[in-house]
Amino acid sequence: MKRESTLSFIFILLFSNGVYSYDSNNQCEKSFNSGAYDKAIEEAKKLEHKYDANFCAAKAYYRKGDLAASIAAFDESQKHPDLPVDQLFAYLYKGIAQRDIGQLKASSATFTKGLDTAALGNSKYMQMERKFLYQLGNNAMQEDNGFDAIDFYAKSLAISSNDDERAEGFAGISSAYFKSNKIDQAIEYGVKASTTYQRTGKLSQYADMQLTLASYESINANYPRAIRLLQSIESFARTNGSKYYEAKALLTLADVYDASKQLLLATEARGKGKDLAKSIGADDLLR
Repeated sequence: MKRESTLSFIFILLFSNGVYSYDSNNQCEKSFNSGAYDKAIEEAKKLEHKYDANFCAAKAYYRKGDLAASIAAFDESQKHPDLPVDQLFAYLYKGIAQRDIGQLKASSATFTKGLDTAALGNSKYMQMERKFLYQLGNNAMQEDNGFDAIDFYAKSLAISSNDDERAEGFAGISSAYFKSNKIDQAIEYGVKASTTYQRTGKLSQYADMQLTLASYESINANYPRAIRLLQSIESFARTNGSKYYEAKALLTLADVYDASKQLLLATEARGKGKDLAKSIGADDLLR
């Protein structure tokens, strides 16, 4: 997952659920939310509460790209929690920042410490245990250890409490099976992830999973199935007004046509996909 989207998603989830004591209305937080990260760091220095001050500063450093300072501030924040869950979130964010800076072993150690600490609360912090297990799965994937990743993702899935978490777990297991060269199992769990994303209304994740499934089917030389998936997602994207995914489906479809030696259809699909991508400025699809 991209660096910024990882922590941004967790921040949003955290505050929307109101699950811990961090004051999201402090002056540092207000500056942070307006994108004034340098000002946020200065405002953090004025806060009396050490957890809030360091936690907010850590976020601002993270957004500025100063990951070393972010890690240090998250580390300091975890020394001053009002509630145990505050400390657990500091462990979680610190581990993600450590991974982003390339300190993978340290990141896994931080996630493991967080997991062990959460487990002390028995079922009280089960949602936090799931988060740590999922992140350990992500770390295993970065280490090219698909089998360990499957284990971590499966454990996170087993204690998931809603479809959003289950979809994330299914998708993780699918990618881990793919990394382990178990294509059939990757497809099986990819279908489960896709179905769950669609049920929860996460249409971008649904579309991405369908595109991934098509690539798996193509690798498996099941070209008719891959083509049907891509034609379906192209139609789905057009119906839902997403030119980006319509273009992405067409370009992926062209690759499948190439692999199945249907060169005229490949040329046609690629031309349509490129034209559509250019029309919306989707340069990432043209690389």
